[in-house]
Amino acid sequence: MAMNKKLLFSLLGLFIGLLISLTANADLDKAIAYAEAGNVKQGQKELYNISQRAMAGNPKSMCEFGTMYMKEGYWIVQSDKDALEWWQKSAELGYAPCQFSVGSAYLVGKGVEKDLSKAKYWLQKAIDSTYTKYSRVSKQLYAIHELDKY
Repeated sequence: MAMNKKLLFSLLGLFIGLLISLTANADLDKAIAYAEAGNVKQGQKELYNISQRAMAGNPKSMCEFGTMYMKEGYWIVQSDKDALEWWQKSAELGYAPCQFSVGSAYLVGKGVEKDLSKAKYWLQKAIDSTYTKYSRVSKQLYAIHELDKY
């Protein structure tokens, strides 16, 4: 029962992380809204702008670009591995939404091999950040999975 509870909270944490990271990504939200409204060309323009800012090293755009890879059917091929690579770049630059996303991915093994030590590292970075909502949810995942033991 305890293992099922941990798995449920892990999946819930990853889901919450994706929802939070999507709400933090106003430009990506705008691109998706354009596409869903039938204005695909404007959506593609927004995504192009995100990709250019990501390639230039903007941490928020790197996080958004990674999130684009997580979403099936939004102009690029869905790839957990590519998503994690962009999230990792953003996390390394100190962007808490992606620190949380990377920690959550390592916690459940989404796009990477499950690694509780790495999950602990990245979730602790998010906990230490000034982003209150990421800090709070990271603390919950950290406690539920008893990451202090790793």
